[in-house]
Amino acid sequence: MIDNTAVALLTLSLTLLVHLVTTVWWAASITRRIEFIEKWISSNEHTAERLVALEQRITSLAEGINRIELYMRERN
Repeated sequence: MIDNTAVALLTLSLTLLVHLVTTVWWAASITRRIEFIEKWISSNEHTAERLVALEQRITSLAEGINRIELYMRERN
């Protein structure tokens, strides 16, 4: 028969091995997700610049509309 110490060591070794494999698998999945996010960010990096340009245009148009409205009020 196998004594209790050997069974305990075998059980502990298997538990640690399963934990190690699970940790490596988890880390690999995180790495894959990070790579996907980095690719998405690099492909959409011009989006922020375009949004800033659009915000400036909208602000400029709003100021122009306000000037037109003020002119129309002053005329009447």
